[in-house]
Amino acid sequence: MKPHRPSLVALMFVVSLFAAEPYLHAQGASPAPAATTTAPARNFDTNFGNTKWFPSFWDPYQVPYVPEAKMSNSERLHSLLLDGKLHLSIQDTIELALENNLDIAVARYNIAYSQTDILRTKGGGAARGFSGSFSSSALYSGAIGGGVSASTSGVSGGAGGAAGSSSATQLGGGSFDPAAFFSFGWDRNTTPLGTTVLTGVPYENLQGASYYTGMNQAFQSGTSYEVVVGGSRGSSNALTSVYNPNVQTVMAAGFTQQLLNGFGRRANSAQIRIAKNDAKVADSVFRQQVITTLGSVLNYYWDYLSFKETVRVKEEGLAFSEKLLADNKKQVEIGTLAPIEVVRAESEVATDQQALIVAQTNLQQQAELIKTALSRQVGPELASAQIETEDKLPEPRPNDVPPLEEALQRAFANRPEIEQTELKFKDQDMTIALRRNGLLPSLSVFGTYIASGLSGDQLICPAGTTSYGKNCISGSTLVTPTGTTTGGVSQAFSQTFRGDYPNYSFGVNLSIPIRNRQAQADTARALLERRQLETQLQQWKNNVAQQVRQAVIGVIQAKAQIDATSKATVLARQTLDAEQKKFQLGESTVFLVIQAQRDLANAEGNEVTAHSTYAKAITQYQQAVGTILPDYNVELNDAVQGTVTRVPNIPGSAEAPKPVKMQ
Repeated sequence: MKPHRPSLVALMFVVSLFAAEPYLHAQGASPAPAATTTAPARNFDTNFGNTKWFPSFWDPYQVPYVPEAKMSNSERLHSLLLDGKLHLSIQDTIELALENNLDIAVARYNIAYSQTDILRTKGGGAARGFSGSFSSSALYSGAIGGGVSASTSGVSGGAGGAAGSSSATQLGGGSFDPAAFFSFGWDRNTTPLGTTVLTGVPYENLQGASYYTGMNQAFQSGTSYEVVVGGSRGSSNALTSVYNPNVQTVMAAGFTQQLLNGFGRRANSAQIRIAKNDAKVADSVFRQQVITTLGSVLNYYWDYLSFKETVRVKEEGLAFSEKLLADNKKQVEIGTLAPIEVVRAESEVATDQQALIVAQTNLQQQAELIKTALSRQVGPELASAQIETEDKLPEPRPNDVPPLEEALQRAFANRPEIEQTELKFKDQDMTIALRRNGLLPSLSVFGTYIASGLSGDQLICPAGTTSYGKNCISGSTLVTPTGTTTGGVSQAFSQTFRGDYPNYSFGVNLSIPIRNRQAQADTARALLERRQLETQLQQWKNNVAQQVRQAVIGVIQAKAQIDATSKATVLARQTLDAEQKKFQLGESTVFLVIQAQRDLANAEGNEVTAHSTYAKAITQYQQAVGTILPDYNVELNDAVQGTVTRVPNIPGSAEAPKPVKMQ
């Protein structure tokens, strides 16, 4: 009577895949788009290489495509270089910073890093993180960087045949990416036996080959499966072998399901959810860098305008001194002025020349800062160009800053640092859920079905005889065989797939840690990190509130300073005009005129400084409340791509040239 032949192999395999089907769809889903911006560079599959196995099965084994770093300046920069001058407005400055600034370019890679983490965690690995991300030290029970790891096949065989035992066989394991394996081995072995009772020969020559192939995979449900098909072929010089050569085949399918520790998506997809959340953190970190860079670039521009105005003031002061020197020389020639007054006037001219040289030097140094900030590299053409600004220092406006309470609300809603801390809460909550699952005992169930087959060349012996070498034997008499049957792989696999020789396994594995101190420590650490993040959030809010208050005070003081310095400039100019008229009438001295000139130069310089302070105070306020991007109508997506595709309508800026389409 033949053994029972159920089709349990196909049934168990389908059941294991059906149980994991929702997780297969979830695994293949695209990551949710980031909240702040969407960009083509977010899809790793389409921008860095194909990670799908079908239809181009070789693509996952090729080096992903990562474009070379662009080190040439954007075309927009070249279009603004005309007649040896770099024509810059506020709008041009912001656009060039978004396209060329290297601080932004370096920070841009964090977004790509976060996408590689999503890809890696979908395959069962752990997120690597990036500059600015938060990685809980309680996330890993083992070495940092560990994740879902692959395991080896649970079925093995040798060239000479397959060995088995009465114990249950457990199959399963692998990572979220299915893994196919294949092995082949060949062996020739001569073994001295010391007896001829079993084999009929004093030593045995064995020669054979084994071959196994299969596939395994784990799912986010805590389910894993493994399917193995293989066999071996062997030949021997033994005289008592039933089949020589013999072919053995085996097919095995099994699954393992975690029921406590390691059960469900909460435990197994934590790394994926953390990686997706960290993609939002990467956007926020990048936005923070853009805000910081634009704030610095704008301050460079305001300082350049201030230094440019300072040069103008010093040139006017020098012109006054030179005119006074010329007038004094004429009066000395006609004898109406003492020669010492010429010396005093010459001293004043030398002092004003020195002040002009210092102002021009500051202007040139500021120009170098701007060129470096707005380009990837300063070439000869850019290095020799003079910056021609098209905007002026801003004038104070009423209601340029809102009330303090409104400013604080804006800051709490827009500051990237607060946003990042709140996003890190989500990471930590996932870690706490994972660590709580790790407190549970380990309980798993498994089921395995193994079918075997055996075939080969066999002698057909008369009734009452058995095969012995190439003959049949009855007692001590050799009998000629009546024929030979030939069998091989096909016959053996037919037996295997029919289930002629089945092996069923079912089992339960339970492991209960008695004191569980490691898991408790990891869970406590995760909770402590959550409390630390809560404290850091309040710390950030306090710092932000302080920065906003300081920025508001700075704007108010800068406006008052502009009013005071403007009045002082008007009075100093009126005083100088009066002294010059009195000097022409002989009612004043050269010393008083020079003093009035110095007072006017100082007043004009103070007024320029006040306007520059006001401009930078507004920038500081915009950075403090985190609104510098919307205030200048800057799209973060342009910064992500490194290409400005439209002209931002920046309030108060000069009309800019038409946008340049980047190549």
